Amino acid sequence: MDFSRKNVRTILFIIVFTIILLSVMLNLGSLFDFVRWLFGVFSSVIAGLAIAFVLNVPLRIFEERTFYALREHRSPLVRKSLRPVSIVCSLIITLGVIIVLLLVILPRLVETVAAVISQMPGYVNDLIAWADRILEPLDFSLSDYLGDINWVKVFSDIGKSLSESTGASIVSGVGTAANVGTTIVSGVIDVVFSVIIAVYILAQKERIGRFVRRCIDAFFPRRFAVGIESLASRASETFSNFISGQLTDSCILGVLCFIGMNIFRFPYADVISVVIGVTSLVPLVGAFVGIVIGALLILTIDPIKALLFVVFVLCLQQIEGNLIYPKVVGKAVGMPGVLVLCAVLVGGNIAGILGGLCAVPLTAMCYSLLREGVERRLASRVGPRSR
Repeated sequence: MDFSRKNVRTILFIIVFTIILLSVMLNLGSLFDFVRWLFGVFSSVIAGLAIAFVLNVPLRIFEERTFYALREHRSPLVRKSLRPVSIVCSLIITLGVIIVLLLVILPRLVETVAAVISQMPGYVNDLIAWADRILEPLDFSLSDYLGDINWVKVFSDIGKSLSESTGASIVSGVGTAANVGTTIVSGVIDVVFSVIIAVYILAQKERIGRFVRRCIDAFFPRRFAVGIESLASRASETFSNFISGQLTDSCILGVLCFIGMNIFRFPYADVISVVIGVTSLVPLVGAFVGIVIGALLILTIDPIKALLFVVFVLCLQQIEGNLIYPKVVGKAVGMPGVLVLCAVLVGGNIAGILGGLCAVPLTAMCYSLLREGVERRLASRVGPRSR
């Protein structure tokens, strides 16, 4: 073997990489604890970066479409005001959506769930009576086993136990009232600083991008630096397209669901439409969760309408999935459906709803890179493929 400088460097790299990999595998618990501590230290900065990335979607819409005329204005002052105006509009739109969800939709949803729970005892009694009529030829009656149960007390006890367990978990999690106040104030301060960081990033995103590119070019080989910049650009484009497309698609689905439910006179049209729109943010499985929640809400009023509601939403999803979703989301997540399903399931198991949301664009980016790599390797081959 030729022990040239290049070969020795390669061997040392393999040895060091193997040692690091073994150390990581043998100390996964400590590594996860360190990563968790690191995220805790930089939580406000990470949250600011995430907020800036999300706000960049409406910011680009305002800059490139809504206020595009300001870019060509004669006055330099007007041209310089394009970015601040777009940032303010993006913040107002985002804050308005959050306020509507928290102050309008959430109380309505709580009232609806409370009304459903209060109707559950009567619904259970009707269900037992219906089952008795069905089982009458078999000389079997559910009333003999379930008729003496006070369902009103049962559901009230369930609600009370849930309330007590929630309260106990909150108390145990944050401690005394002083700790509660401290936690709330600390959370509000973190959110405010995260928003401030996001605004600074959005206001100077081109300058920050140029500085990061110069750092990559300065400290990495040219070929490696080009690869990093290409990967970062692809990731930014994929995530931006996915976020904008997914939000638009969810809004369209929620509006269509609201219109259809009012046409067919389904109850709880406003609450269920919002639930369908919000849960559809998680690809594939989210919309089915919304169907289940909506069907359970309608089931306490009219079982036939609950069945018709399921049929209606399934038909609406077919229209949305085959006509609207491909045009809205485009090719940002253009990969086989089985990969989308696997990405949602794996991401959900790792990090819950956030993992399910992030898994799809991550998988789409990896899939596009793999596809390009395969095509490049196949194109570089000379001669027929060996069998």
